[in-house]
Amino acid sequence: MYKITAMKILLGFTSLIFLFTSCGTQQTITAQNTDGSVTLFDNGASHVIIAPNGNVGIGQKNPQDKLEVNGQIHAKSVKVDLKEWADFVFEDGYDLTPLPELEQFIKTNGHLPDVPSAGEVAKDGIELGAMNRLLLQKIEELTLHLIQKEKDIDSLSANYYNLLKRVKVLETKTPKED
Repeated sequence: MYKITAMKILLGFTSLIFLFTSCGTQQTITAQNTDGSVTLFDNGASHVIIAPNGNVGIGQKNPQDKLEVNGQIHAKSVKVDLKEWADFVFEDGYDLTPLPELEQFIKTNGHLPDVPSAGEVAKDGIELGAMNRLLLQKIEELTLHLIQKEKDIDSLSANYYNLLKRVKVLETKTPKED
């Protein structure tokens, strides 16, 4: 059973809240800093910062975004709100890059068009929503290429079978040489 006691000390503009557990040596200290931010310490290490503007940093001392985490995040689900999606690929007039041109781009650049390079990702990271939209765009483009290739195969197969029929007809009309 844990027993938690709290004590608040006011020191000028800074207030400290100490939380102690009676079943161990772990202690948590919360400090409201003079700049208005709040810091949570655990065994002397700063873990969570709430900046005066409401930005939260976990393992990040000066968060510039609403939430910055310096470490791995584990979640059952992440929802990203987007205003644009990749369905424009299926609209009439969409300019689908021809496969030979796409192949040349890949040989030259080492990645797909519009997709950041490994170096860019290492330097700048990625925005999950934008990357998901981009990956869906590439999947939809691949789907359109695949549909076209299926039509090409069907057309070639039909031509092949028509040629086979013509060859058989020609073979029956031509006398066989012995």
